[in-house]
Amino acid sequence: MWRNVEKTKNKVMPLFYANNSIVVFDTETTGLGSDAKIIQFSGIRFRITEDLQLEEDCTLDLYINPEEPLSDRIVEITGITDATLEHAKTESEVFDLIQYFMETADFWSAYNCSFDLRMISQMENRLGKTIAPRECIDILKLARDLIGRENVEDYKLQTVTTYLFPEFHAQYHSALEDVRATAKCLQSFLDTLKEYRNDMEGKQQAIVEWASYQENPRQKSQKRIKLKLNFGEYGDIFWDVIKKCWSCKSTSKAKKLFQTLDLMNLERQVLNRYAWKYCKGKNDMESLAYEWGKAKREQAAN
Repeated sequence: MWRNVEKTKNKVMPLFYANNSIVVFDTETTGLGSDAKIIQFSGIRFRITEDLQLEEDCTLDLYINPEEPLSDRIVEITGITDATLEHAKTESEVFDLIQYFMETADFWSAYNCSFDLRMISQMENRLGKTIAPRECIDILKLARDLIGRENVEDYKLQTVTTYLFPEFHAQYHSALEDVRATAKCLQSFLDTLKEYRNDMEGKQQAIVEWASYQENPRQKSQKRIKLKLNFGEYGDIFWDVIKKCWSCKSTSKAKKLFQTLDLMNLERQVLNRYAWKYCKGKNDMESLAYEWGKAKREQAAN
């Protein structure tokens, strides 16, 4: 297992046990900015069985005319052209259908869901309408929690899907194909979480004496929260800010130490000691790293 598995299981699994349906959705858009519009909306509603299997129930796949020409870059990425959208309905004409579809599910899921939710929010703002919000599970975050960084080059949907299902092929950046790939990943992660047992039992319970945030000015990709434990050397164990995971130095001693440690215990200690100071209201390593780094840079500037 990778990082935050126990925390992820405790957050995700109750949603699936308590609810009966989920919509997995995706959007293709005219761009990334605040004026971007959805040009394809796709979603599949699944029934959740008692043993947490996802059974396809209903599909919605819509092309949407943005009433503006597409850039060459978007055509290249999505394969969607102005001709594809010429006779498609506008967002004002399809909104009610999307709203009804989304509201029929108990909760939602998407890959990097913050982007898709933002695109929906921008559409709502333009039209002055609202889709009743639901909890949304981000499959990208599940991938980062459940797949070791050494196993994948990155956490793009295509990379993760290929790692989990080498024989599966999809036309990525087609919203419906992305939804099917996302749903396959979600089912795999659910199966993993169902079988998970705390593999930190019997691990060494180290004490965090102190920690510090460090950025290497000569190597921008090296940003770490380094720990001083009651054994080992300072910096042997650290939170990798860029990769968003616990890691260790490349020395044999550090690697051996890393394998024996209860990382969840270390994380709890670091958060208990430093989160209140740097990221009040939040209690996770990503938020702590972001706010601690921001404070460190502001201090250096002054």
